[in-house]
Amino acid sequence: MTGDLNADVHSNPMFPGKERHFLRAQLARIFAATTISPKGLFEIDEETNLMKFAEEFTMPSCDELKSLETWSNVAPSILKNGRTTYIAPEGLDEEAKEAFLSEAAEKDPQVERFRTLNEHSPLLGMETAWISKVAGDAQ
Repeated sequence: MTGDLNADVHSNPMFPGKERHFLRAQLARIFAATTISPKGLFEIDEETNLMKFAEEFTMPSCDELKSLETWSNVAPSILKNGRTTYIAPEGLDEEAKEAFLSEAAEKDPQVERFRTLNEHSPLLGMETAWISKVAGDAQ
């Protein structure tokens, strides 16, 4: 990267945008993967299909918050196509749309939005993708 956000990105595989687009895409992936909250704090509203605070949530204790099972993602994960869902191309009949969507989901499956941190795939050479530590006063 040259520091000029309007410069072309020279990479393999090719990136079609400028450095500012590449930086924005990387920040979106980081945000989607690392925004977490205690499990159960948020839920999806069945009427609007939007995220909202859960009405019957109680904050876990400090000892419970040490566990990776107590934490979950907030943002939906970003798929390899750069979206959070699959959209079939226009002009396809219903059968072709279903085939396209099922093939895409097979190649890059969507994961549950509020999956817990212990469900993430571990990093190479590590036991887990996340580590939980308590610092400071545990009151």
